[in-house]
Amino acid sequence: MTAAVKDELSRLTVTKSCCRKAETAALLRFAGGLHLVGGHVVVEAELDTGSSARRLRKDIAELYGHSSDIAVVAAGGLRKGSRYVVRVAKDGDVLAKQTGLLDGHGRPIRGLPPQVVSGGVCDAEAAWRGAFLAHGSLTEPGRSSALAAPQSTVAAIASARFNGPRRRRPPCRAWASKTRSRRSSTGRASRTGRTCRSPPSYTPAGRSCG
Repeated sequence: MTAAVKDELSRLTVTKSCCRKAETAALLRFAGGLHLVGGHVVVEAELDTGSSARRLRKDIAELYGHSSDIAVVAAGGLRKGSRYVVRVAKDGDVLAKQTGLLDGHGRPIRGLPPQVVSGGVCDAEAAWRGAFLAHGSLTEPGRSSALAAPQSTVAAIASARFNGPRRRRPPCRAWASKTRSRRSSTGRASRTGRTCRSPPSYTPAGRSCG
């Protein structure tokens, strides 16, 4: 299922440049790495699907104007499938600064760029999409189903606050118990073993309810 979802996400059409930049930044952050080769910075990103690698290469060229190469690493040993490495050797330091991997002084940055973290809902969705394409996994639906994506930085967690509406606070226990009791077709106690009854009316001594 993970391969099918990643294939579908990698073919999703995104037109807004801010969303494409957020996705690219997340992909390079979680699937990439910086290497020094001959005193020059080289940016690499290792992905497990060819469509994701081609998508990343296209975005790097169209958004930042850098050319890149794709190398295929065949399966072997602990690798169950082929891996696709996107490599930017020329002006790698410039790309690293543009995507938030390095600051203006060439020092590594932790987390995603501020423009992604403080962006809108579309930027947060794009960042999570990129993180899932980089190192996400999804198990089959069922009792043990799970969705996993990289959460190794504070910025990645902070970006989630934009993703979707906030969850409302659950109602009080009495209201919830009363609702469950009404849903019971037999009118007996709910799953919790309790039913919610209206509080008894209080009549002061010496007075009638009329």
